Amino acid sequence: MDSKTLILAIVPVILAGVFIHAVNAAIQQNKDGPRWWLAATATHGIGLGLISLRGVVPDVLGIVLGDMMAAGGFIIMLEGVARFAGRRVPRWQLGALAAVVVLGFPAFTWGVDSAALRFAVFGVAVIVPNLLMLSYLSVIGRRDGNLGVRLLRYTIYYFVGSLAVISVGVLLFDPDMPSVLAPNQMVALGILSLMVVETNLVFGFVLLSAGHSASVLRKAALTDHLTGLPNRRAFEALVHRALGGEAEADRKSALAVFDVDHFKHVNDTHGHDVGDAVLQHVAQVLSRAIRDTDHVARLGGEEFVALIHASSPASASDIAERARQAVEDTPYVLNGKPIPVTISAGLVEVKGVEPSLTRLFKQADTALYEAKDAGRNRVILAAA
Repeated sequence: MDSKTLILAIVPVILAGVFIHAVNAAIQQNKDGPRWWLAATATHGIGLGLISLRGVVPDVLGIVLGDMMAAGGFIIMLEGVARFAGRRVPRWQLGALAAVVVLGFPAFTWGVDSAALRFAVFGVAVIVPNLLMLSYLSVIGRRDGNLGVRLLRYTIYYFVGSLAVISVGVLLFDPDMPSVLAPNQMVALGILSLMVVETNLVFGFVLLSAGHSASVLRKAALTDHLTGLPNRRAFEALVHRALGGEAEADRKSALAVFDVDHFKHVNDTHGHDVGDAVLQHVAQVLSRAIRDTDHVARLGGEEFVALIHASSPASASDIAERARQAVEDTPYVLNGKPIPVTISAGLVEVKGVEPSLTRLFKQADTALYEAKDAGRNRVILAAA
């Protein structure tokens, strides 16, 4: 099968990819990546269409612009992957890739008319963006899981390897080929590889979007929507991970339950909007006061909880006291006026492997009620 027929066979794949990316972009409106993938696929497809029309349209369209768009689509795709990962491709990299495309194809069309060198330029302009995508795919994999990342990674390995071999083969064994549309087994093999790659890229990017959506839903299910802290479900899972297993049997920890004092009065006096803002304020202060090695979450209402790793109950009590003091020393400011906020805490030592959270919460609550009865704004350590 000749190269022109193979290129035309890719057109339905490109059209399907454009449609799928358009639907995906409409669904993922909060992410830039799908829109860039749509633009990349459309640009690449138009370029291939112009290449297939060589001899029918002027060379400036069929050769120069066609090659530029076919290769440039992968540069746009690279930026889309970077943006989906929450990053940006460095400008110098984009500038260098653009220079290869914008200068390379005209130079080897009107300066030195060489289809083999144009094919080599195409190889460089496609291989480098694909290789640069790998680092951004790793970022996406760590954030959203490897759904789609593996497919894209293996597709890139295959495409880069095959295109590099074919480009070198063309330069070595057929440097005088008149056109990529002329009969050439190596070029035909490259176009067949491109057909496989086009299909895998479309499905791979859709899987990336699906993985991100699933990750967002998982995070939402484990995050308190008001404060951004982990919720009770996430905290319980965290405790089991942190304390489970025989290797953790001797690790000293304590569980602290914090409750905002007189929170009902705040709501009644200033309104629920201010009450929500106070909870957000307390969450931020606790997060700063609790060490990075410890964990804080919101139980619900005006209650927060922390898992504190310490060498002894007394040390854990000191850390909880520091958190209590930080809240007291940092009033919430409303319209330039401070609103005093204090918290009370009940603290219980965590013992053994896979401790009973129900028992720990009950003991911590008992200590918390003692702190409330004793006048609030204090930390009480539960009896052993």
